[in-house]
Amino acid sequence: MYLKKLLDSKQTIFTLKDLKKIWKIENPAYLRVVANRLNQRGEMIRLRRGVYVINKEYNVFELANKLKAPSYVSLETVLQKENIIFQNYGETVFSVSNNTVGKKAGEKKFQYAKIADEILSNPLGIEIKNGAYIAGPERAVCDRIYLSPGYYFDNLRPLRPAALRQISRIYNKRTREEIKKLIKEIYA
Repeated sequence: MYLKKLLDSKQTIFTLKDLKKIWKIENPAYLRVVANRLNQRGEMIRLRRGVYVINKEYNVFELANKLKAPSYVSLETVLQKENIIFQNYGETVFSVSNNTVGKKAGEKKFQYAKIADEILSNPLGIEIKNGAYIAGPERAVCDRIYLSPGYYFDNLRPLRPAALRQISRIYNKRTREEIKKLIKEIYA
């Protein structure tokens, strides 16, 4: 019964808070007992304290959002996926959040960079894909420039200049100026 409810939820990552809602268990001690029993029987896998999956086929970006909230996947993870940078950052998922912290769960490392709250809470350029908040390529470029002035990008061709210009408006003046220079490079 418990496992069927998890499968029906369409999520791949479950925190204790998620399990409480899905299973409608109010008693926190009983909730932990049920989760631990499912883990011991091999019906759930515990990735770290309070975070579970049903099998190894889980969405790592959803996990990144669950490990640290509020957050969204961005920076080198998105830039590499979109072929804007060519470096391989291996087993690390980069995100932005309200403080800088590193975490580990399963086989992955998760690195969160602090970004201003007004930027973090603005949904412009952020998409929801398979239950995870992920920056589009233009938002990831703006995030990286905001955090690392003068950052070098290998390939600017995948970027849409109009979207880059629009998204840059939520950042500070220095970031907007650097984005203007990048847009000139795209058209050069």
